[in-house]
Amino acid sequence: MKLLISLLFSFLFFVGVNAQTIKIGSLQYGSVNWELKLIKELELDKKNGIDLEIVELASKNAAAVALQGGAVDLIVTDWFWVSRQRNEGRLFSFVPHSMAAGGLIASTNSKISQDIDLKNKKIGIAGGQVDKGWLIFRAFYKKKYGEDLIKLSKPIFGAPPLLNKKLKQNSFDAILTYWPYQAKLLTDDNFKKVIDIRDILSELGIPRGMPVIGWVFKEKWVGESEEVFKNFLKASDVAKRLMLESDDIWEKVRPYMNASDDKLFKNLRDIYREGIPTGKFTDNQLEGSKKLYSILSKIGGKELVGKATELSPGTFWRN
Repeated sequence: MKLLISLLFSFLFFVGVNAQTIKIGSLQYGSVNWELKLIKELELDKKNGIDLEIVELASKNAAAVALQGGAVDLIVTDWFWVSRQRNEGRLFSFVPHSMAAGGLIASTNSKISQDIDLKNKKIGIAGGQVDKGWLIFRAFYKKKYGEDLIKLSKPIFGAPPLLNKKLKQNSFDAILTYWPYQAKLLTDDNFKKVIDIRDILSELGIPRGMPVIGWVFKEKWVGESEEVFKNFLKASDVAKRLMLESDDIWEKVRPYMNASDDKLFKNLRDIYREGIPTGKFTDNQLEGSKKLYSILSKIGGKELVGKATELSPGTFWRN
């Protein structure tokens, strides 16, 4: 028995000493950090022979710069960015992380419903004019009503916290915002979700399960460190499954969620869970990605996709 224990400790020491470090850039207060912190707390990285180092960054742009400069091995961003980089000769690739998306939020007393009569309405839009949620919403409105929403309504672009504040002050008829800010508004019975981006994608003929954001990395790095990356994905899959299936595990995540009360905590948890991929990325989803790229490239133009009109081959890493 003593020999067995000794051998076990020797093995664990060997694994710890020889664990290869993987650096992941993450926004300090972003939801990606929830999974990464859980991996560290449960030592899922060590159990899979790696040492996860979380590099906290200030913004999405800072994350892109860190990845391009080699300061981190992975970041989380969207696959449109990856496709554009590939088309410009920078070979990054993408593995799905989350399907969580925002939606259109209005006052409970508003007449705006899923019929979505937005003519002359003042709408707050999170992000800029080529934000994917806004472009998807424009494509949906054009298909359903034959009119371009940017000409029909009065869109005003801004930061999500400000949009939430302005909606509460009745400065907007509705806002199109990201899911964490949607979760905050929906703790208040004075607001309702009119329609979800994922429902809009279905209206556009895009298959369910379309990833919104994912793990992004240099092809060269994964070619040199494929085993390390696969071991990270194993740890990530375990964390996702626990977050999907166990309420208790969320007590470990809660300190990182900035949830001021139980209702917000549950809203954030439930929307996050809805976005967890439950299967491998399929050929059907790949075709859906190509279709969505084609739709949005026509609306967002060069500012969104550069000169390319088609999804770059290799955007989605499949192995």
